[in-house]
Amino acid sequence: MRKAAVLCAILAFFPGAVFSQMVGLYGIITDEGGTPLTHTVVRLSQTTYNNGFCQAPYMVTTDAYGHYVLGAYCGCGNVNPKNPVARTAACLRPLCIGGKVIFSVPSDDALVRMSMYDLSGKLVRDLMNKSLPRSTYSASIDTRGISAQPYLLRLIVNGTSSVMRLQPGLRSQGGEITASDPAPQTRLEKLAAAVDTLRATEPGYTLGVTPVTLLVGSYDFVLKKNNTWDGDENAFWGDTGSYPRSGPTLVVLNRTNGAFPDSEIFWSNGPNGEKIPITRQDTCRVTISGRFYIWVAPSDSNNRYFDIIEQMPYGTLGWAGNTTRVEGWRLPIAFRVHYSTGGDTVIGDSYWMFRQTRQSKFDEFVNEVPREFTGLATQGSAAIWAPYTSPVNYFDTGGPYADYFLAYEDSVIAHNPDAPAKTTSWNIFACASPLSSSPFFCGAYNRHVGTLPRGNQFFNWDILDTASYYKDSPCNYYSKWCHRRSINNLCYGFPYDDAGGHEAWVEVVKDVQWIAVAIGW
Repeated sequence: MRKAAVLCAILAFFPGAVFSQMVGLYGIITDEGGTPLTHTVVRLSQTTYNNGFCQAPYMVTTDAYGHYVLGAYCGCGNVNPKNPVARTAACLRPLCIGGKVIFSVPSDDALVRMSMYDLSGKLVRDLMNKSLPRSTYSASIDTRGISAQPYLLRLIVNGTSSVMRLQPGLRSQGGEITASDPAPQTRLEKLAAAVDTLRATEPGYTLGVTPVTLLVGSYDFVLKKNNTWDGDENAFWGDTGSYPRSGPTLVVLNRTNGAFPDSEIFWSNGPNGEKIPITRQDTCRVTISGRFYIWVAPSDSNNRYFDIIEQMPYGTLGWAGNTTRVEGWRLPIAFRVHYSTGGDTVIGDSYWMFRQTRQSKFDEFVNEVPREFTGLATQGSAAIWAPYTSPVNYFDTGGPYADYFLAYEDSVIAHNPDAPAKTTSWNIFACASPLSSSPFFCGAYNRHVGTLPRGNQFFNWDILDTASYYKDSPCNYYSKWCHRRSINNLCYGFPYDDAGGHEAWVEVVKDVQWIAVAIGW
């Protein structure tokens, strides 16, 4: 990290200090009828706020009451989760960005006091003692005339105290710190412009986006459904009584919500097989293993719009198959396996994804994931790329986020001496060498569970409640996005997503009559 003019870090033990959080944003998210929306992702557009004492989350999900509180619990204590206002009031703290101390004043006429101390706790000088109106402020601390040793900066806003560490230095590019004129100065600037953007994303709902001019305060969202799904699953799968019942047979269904006629829906066995329109034949008896392709608008000059299922027959009456997002998310796809015993299994994308616009899916992705991942959905509308298949190098050597997992790898290896050697972020997403033979560790990195107790034979990592997956950064936010939109949360989001049985997979050795495959847009 490039050194800022003022180096800020939380001091773990300083008399009278109350450690609290740098961001105090909270609120409730509901639908139009006032029903709280749970597990809604709420994030700031900035990547992370690392305060040196704990990692403040910039992304959280709403609780069972639809509430969210954005910020880290650095000694804040436990506050009733039904009362996010009290929770936030207990946890307000400034941060240091680019050599300036950024802090928020939660109410008008709040008393702000800023003082410098040496490391023994002795007062060096007071820098500010005034009342300020409610806003967010940037203060440049000028340390002229003092020795080049570490100092402590104590900031008290309405009685809430925080301590940061100052390291005087030579004049920086921004000019905030010098070592000559003995007259100390504290320049205070009110930030009128937005300091960030707050985003809320619930699958199948409109986006919540609002600029944030204060790093504290309440922001509520009312989200509306952005799809026309009515819940009629029988209508979705059509007249199943007419489907073949002589053994495993694929039945291709056009579920593009009117975007394309049947004459524009084709299927083929393999990427180079004959493309057959469903107006000529909409069924295919399963006799070979491999990828089964469904094409939308095959006359498209680049043949971009297709999706696949992977399958294999078991004798004459058995079948195994899965959907996959390992290479990227292309089109909504789901399949339903019907058995002679009368049962069914449904795997793939959630029904409502077939009843929303294509653009809204891409918009949800960009709104929901951190900025390291947003480029995966902004390279045309053919696919939302998996992190390691993107045509643009984001995570491999030389890419801007090649070190995305670097610090976390150190933590995982410290907890697990038998962990594979450190590697690139690209290899982690791809489960490639040295992780190609380590499905448990590849899964642990992608899901961010590698520092949790793994149990015997990685048992905990495998069967861990999925609520613990993708909870913190760094992780595979692309895979998280796919899982959140999959039936029963089952999806192949990365190559070893079957570690723990979280993939979209069906295996039946007998009694299969037909497999209806729905393709959307």
